[in-house]
Amino acid sequence: MASADQLLASLEGVSASSFSNEAERIRARDAVFEALRRIQSPWDIAWDQNWVNPAINASIKTLIDAGVFKKWADDAGGAPITCTKLAELTGADELLIRRMMRAISGQFLVREIAQDTYAQTPWAKALAEEPSFAGMYGGFYHELNSQMFRTLPYYLKETGFKNPTDVNDCNFQFWQGDKNANMFQYVGTNPRLTSDFNDAMECHSKYNLTPWVDIYPTDTVVQSVAETDNGQPRPLVVDIGGGKGHDLKKFLARHPNISPGSLVLQDLPDILKGVDVDALIKVQPHDFFTAQPPESQGARVYFMHNVLHDWPDEAAKKILQTLAPAMKKGYSRLLIHESLVSSVKPLSRVTVSDITMMACLAAAERSEEQWRELVASAGLSIVKIWRPVQSVESIIEVEVA
Repeated sequence: MASADQLLASLEGVSASSFSNEAERIRARDAVFEALRRIQSPWDIAWDQNWVNPAINASIKTLIDAGVFKKWADDAGGAPITCTKLAELTGADELLIRRMMRAISGQFLVREIAQDTYAQTPWAKALAEEPSFAGMYGGFYHELNSQMFRTLPYYLKETGFKNPTDVNDCNFQFWQGDKNANMFQYVGTNPRLTSDFNDAMECHSKYNLTPWVDIYPTDTVVQSVAETDNGQPRPLVVDIGGGKGHDLKKFLARHPNISPGSLVLQDLPDILKGVDVDALIKVQPHDFFTAQPPESQGARVYFMHNVLHDWPDEAAKKILQTLAPAMKKGYSRLLIHESLVSSVKPLSRVTVSDITMMACLAAAERSEEQWRELVASAGLSIVKIWRPVQSVESIIEVEVA
């Protein structure tokens, strides 16, 4: 039996850069987390879930708002720093800064290298360098996620513990106390949430998911561009519900020599407010419950990333049925970039996302069988499912049946 000293020695020096690729890192991370659960007592687990998580999130948000991470990086170069210096740089109360820094250091989010002296971690550096990363700790958490998870058990109890399937009568309306409330309208019109929601989706795409251009052979997309009947080039990729355009940016980075307007970013007008994209990307306000605009019909690829998991089956079917007439048979492809719930030991990130969809939208993550049923119900057919190793999401390639 290994002693604590032996175990600690084996872990010394292990970091995210210790692995040859992302799949290996994720395997190791999940194994370490499983080991942690075996080591923890029931009280350890309850303490983390009910005290640690909310307290640390509150501390992080306070330090972000006080400018601690940004000042630490910009004015002190990211070097080890004292709370006295952080208070001087930010103008915040020194005792308050010290209490918050001690809290996050206790969770190893920063490293205390001497009394009241802290060193950056990659996490702390990301908070300073990437505004979208810091945004996740703001309105996205406090105005949406925490509220949804807080009320979900009470909503399910009130409905007799039935699986929710109606986006217009679900936990979101229960929380708002308004039967006409709509989550996407709430996101788009809440000034404390809109930007942070887009930031969270961008980070989810950047950090949690394998880029779609690394899963699907996008060279085949670029090589087979057709023209319309009047000789105009058809759109290459139409990103439906694409938020800030992070997925199109990945495509453009891989294929920088495409023609202007070949890439089309679609989302609701409120979501597209202030979106900053390359001039090669055409920004097009669009509601995917309505027909594709004429200029976006017959595209080579229609791309939906984490769109359909936001909707219960009937609504998702309507989205697909509305899109299908715009697809050119034998040419257009719909790429659905989504999670698949494995039948045995599904990934924890997928199951957490599943409960998130339930809490916010009465929606769900789907198994391969459920995806096949949904696609077929809209008169479409699956060509192939592209599955990266150890990735949260796959790409479901769909054509007109």
